[in-house]
Amino acid sequence: MKKTNKGFSLVELIIVIAIMAILAGALAPALIKYINKSRLATDISNGQRVATAIQTAMSNEKAYSALGAGFASKTLAAIGNGTDAFTTELEAIISTDTQVKSTKDMNGNSLSADGNFYITVDPVKNIVIVALSDNSQYYVYPTVTSSLKEAN
Repeated sequence: MKKTNKGFSLVELIIVIAIMAILAGALAPALIKYINKSRLATDISNGQRVATAIQTAMSNEKAYSALGAGFASKTLAAIGNGTDAFTTELEAIISTDTQVKSTKDMNGNSLSADGNFYITVDPVKNIVIVALSDNSQYYVYPTVTSSLKEAN
């Protein structure tokens, strides 16, 4: 009598499922790490883009005079709520639709409640500082702080 093989046995299926579970368990942490690294790299890039947009807006004479003495630790959304020449110029350069909502750092810690970039501008010294939170440990412009470099 001929023996026909109609499929896999239960033992073979269990072994394959166990091997797949082991592989998934080994690869998941690495995948999560790469996702977090890419998220942080995007946040750094967008923060530098925001700083460039602010410096470009400051080069407009009307916008520069409307800026006055500058501001410290405002979020990007708070800047966008104004109606002065600086805000108008800034909105022309960077739209509020493209702002990044950065809510977590590399370790999963919450950065800010609103998820916006924190910006400090001193037009007299021509300084723009962009951070992912109001904490100085998360600067993305003019230099990326060491805590972000290590995470990235």
